[in-house]
Parts: sequence; structure tokens; C-alpha cells
Amino acid sequence: TMVAILAILKAGGAYVALDPHYPRERLAFMLADSGAEVLLAQRNFAGYFPDWSGKTILIDDLLCGPPGSGVNLPTGADSQSAAYVIYTSGSTGVPKGVVALHRGALNRFAWMWKTYPFGRREKICQKTSLSFVDSVWEIFGALLQGVPVVSVSDAIGKDPRLLVDQLAEHRVTRLVLVPSLLNELLARCRNLARRLQRLKYCFCSGETLSKELAARFRKALPVCRLINLYGSSEVAGDVAGYECGDGAGDSTIPIGRPIANTQIYLLDDYLQPVPIGARGELYVGGDNLARGYLHRP
Repeated sequence: TMVAILAILKAGGAYVALDPHYPRERLAFMLADSGAEVLLAQRNFAGYFPDWSGKTILIDDLLCGPPGSGVNLPTGADSQSAAYVIYTSGSTGVPKGVVALHRGALNRFAWMWKTYPFGRREKICQKTSLSFVDSVWEIFGALLQGVPVVSVSDAIGKDPRLLVDQLAEHRVTRLVLVPSLLNELLARCRNLARRLQRLKYCFCSGETLSKELAARFRKALPVCRLINLYGSSEVAGDVAGYECGDGAGDSTIPIGRPIANTQIYLLDDYLQPVPIGARGELYVGGDNLARGYLHRP
């Protein structure tokens, strides 16, 4: 899968991830709505789309075929080119495809590399479905720095005990988790500080990180740093970050401050800044913004 994504981006294209665990009706909608011209699939999944009339390329055949020429081909992509399209859940109606740019992804990577630089012998765990934006950082945030990626299957990624076994075996140093899975991991796994001695960073995003969960994390993994990230697919994953300390003065875990080249505003109904302590709506600007919703204003 990673080789396929690299090939698409190298060719100057953008990818739409079709998770085979999704209902086939949703997958068919995404394929049609995106206007994709090519379906790249493993042979056992190609039959998921009986009404698909576009071009189909089977990864199985490519991997078994003759090697390429070895020539480093030029790519037509630049910072303003689309890199991928990720569809929203559709909770407000019809799912919308977010057209994310190379610029946003690279800005997020550069902030992470500078703020939490890689050290020697680091490894990242890749466990997030390609239909979610955190997968982009897990893959390319590591590979673009020459850091190995440990790919974990869906079955292992959703089982805390099996996941810890994999993290320990491969000496993973960085992990992205939603708080609900982190809660399960802390509740069901013992001796984490001993088993995960190499784990240096745990990044939480996608859900609210509670003060109680952060306190349990610090007790179980006192050496590992816990970072609370806030964002969405529309802003290349993350626009704010907060590193959890001892939490003594926090009534809640904040979402933190904007990442590099990003602005955050809290505005009222008239788009005017609200005073400190007042309720407002969050607006984001800067390099992380996606181009917009595909085929929609």
C-alpha cells in the first residue's frame, strides 16, 4: 500500500483511500464522487465495484511484473497540488471530499520535525486507516526523514494487548492514538514502562483528552511525553498542540497553541474576536488549510 501511494504521488496524482471495511455503498459513492480515473486495488478487492467502468490496475500484477528502469522520473506536483482526498463522516449530510495539498502536509511535517526532532534509531508505528488524516503523518513524517515505519494490521491496531506486543517487539519510539484507544491500552495492559522502554512520544488526537486519562498515562509511562493535538482533515490533521506536563494547574487539557505558519482565531457571530473567557467559534488560517471540498463551495 505504501509503495502504491508513493507511486501515485510520484506520478503527480492524488489518492483517495478506499477502506474495504467501509460499506460498499459508501465506497462506491466515494469512487464516483471523486471522479477518479484509475482504481488501484489488490485482486481480492477489485470485485467490490461491479459498476466501475474506469481503468483498474491490480497491485498484485505490478508487484509480480518486471522491475522498472530505475530512472528517477520527474513529477508534475508542486506545493499547491492536491496530494490526497479524505472524505468526512457525513454526519451533517452527504460525505464531503477534503482536497488536501502538499503544502499543508509538508507544513505539518516541518513543524513536527522541528518541535519534536527525530533522534537515532527511532521508529514510527503506522496503524491508522488511510481514510483518516493521521495516516499521512505516520507514513510520510517518518519516511521523508529516513525513519523506519512499522506497519500494524487493523486487527492488531484495535487490540491493546496485541498492539503493545508489536510496539515492544519492534521498539517503536512514536505512536499516534485516539484517547479512547489509549484508555483501553492503559486499562488492559500492565508493566508498560518496562515493556515500552523505547517509546518516547505519544500523540493524541481525534477526541477530547481528559485530565484523568493524562494523569493515568503519566503514572504508567512517566518517561514518555504525551502531546495533545487538535485539528481535522480540513487542516491537514493538526493546527494546535499542547504537551501535557504534570497537569497540576489544568482544569482541563488544552488544545494548545497554533503550529508553525498557522493562525487561530476565536470569533463571535459577527466575526469579531471574543474576549478571554468568552465562548467563540474557532477559525483557522494559514498554510495548513486544504483547498476546499471537492466539487462543493
